[in-house]
Amino acid sequence: MEVNRFDLKEIREHTDLVSLLSKLGHEPIRRSGGELFYLSMLRESDTTPSFCVNEKLGLWYDHGLAKGGTVIDFAIAYWSGCSFREAIEKLSGVTLGISSPPRQGKRSQTELPLRQPSYQIREVREKITNPSISAYLAQRGVLEVATPYIKEVYYSIKKEDGKRMERFAAGWENDRGGWEVRNSYFKGCLGKKSMQFISGDDRLAVFEGMMDFLSWKLEHPGDRASVLILNSVAFLKPAMQFAKDFSGIELFFDHDPSGEKATAEFLKTLARATDRSDLYLGYNDYNEKIQQLIISRKAAEFPAQQSKPPLRRW
Repeated sequence: MEVNRFDLKEIREHTDLVSLLSKLGHEPIRRSGGELFYLSMLRESDTTPSFCVNEKLGLWYDHGLAKGGTVIDFAIAYWSGCSFREAIEKLSGVTLGISSPPRQGKRSQTELPLRQPSYQIREVREKITNPSISAYLAQRGVLEVATPYIKEVYYSIKKEDGKRMERFAAGWENDRGGWEVRNSYFKGCLGKKSMQFISGDDRLAVFEGMMDFLSWKLEHPGDRASVLILNSVAFLKPAMQFAKDFSGIELFFDHDPSGEKATAEFLKTLARATDRSDLYLGYNDYNEKIQQLIISRKAAEFPAQQSKPPLRRW
């Protein structure tokens, strides 16, 4: 196959990404807000659907890698051991017969919600007063320690027709000025994704996500250690570089393949690092432990009610 601008444009504009993934053996786990969520095929042993596809826009985003793009970008990431030409040739071979009609408008005019400037932050409120946000944080078991770390973020997203959808969520600002936002139905980032550092003493506690940090804070309110929240394991290497100057490093990663791999890498690289995931042994992560404790307490108070709400891992 000769790779030229015309070929790439045809592939980009006419390839149905969902059909491509299906032909490669990957099916969505759930649908939410117009996006399809998959277990990531770009990372090993993803246990929570974190690879999403916007079917209308034909774009993808992997929350674990903090990267995304068009079907061309997917091919390069999926066949990472190949050259650019080889990846396009593989893509061209797989996509025979699964093309879709061209999308309306130019690609350069299409905005990707939450990752391109199609959002507007309307307001950030310091106090948690919104009942829906309070209920979400209470379900996660961290409402009482959410302030001052969690804010109420009110924002809008521009749709393809130019109209704006108003949204709100619990959020926290990362070190590059982006906002990590969460609610019962959505997990995303407004702006640039990055880590978040909370200054304390000369020890460093490292967490994959904010909910795990708040779970630790709930059980250790007097601990004054500095805190580093990765927001994505994709930031493992810069996290290790940042952590090297601290006198002690405590790790609170998930009990899953990616978390265990991150822990092992930290322990191998930094002699002062210690694995503290024993504090939530038997659970996938720290917040799962806190959520399960809440469920157990409610079951003890109301033994006749046997139904258990699903654990949130966002």
